[in-house]
Amino acid sequence: MICIDRFEGSFAVCEHENGSFITIPRFQLPQEAKEGDYIQYVNNTYIINEEETMSRSQRIKEKMNSLWEE
Repeated sequence: MICIDRFEGSFAVCEHENGSFITIPRFQLPQEAKEGDYIQYVNNTYIINEEETMSRSQRIKEKMNSLWEE
């Protein structure tokens, strides 16, 4: 599982869970892919893992909210 960190020109800079980075040509990603999406390579195609993206996004929001509550 990798996360789209940012877009630089025609490439997506993506971070593996182990902290390493790779670049993927933007045309290989789904057209709706955006920064923060978690993607997987399945059957020679990159797909967005909506469940993982939503889960991690929610976890980050909860952490940020807890920082402001104190």
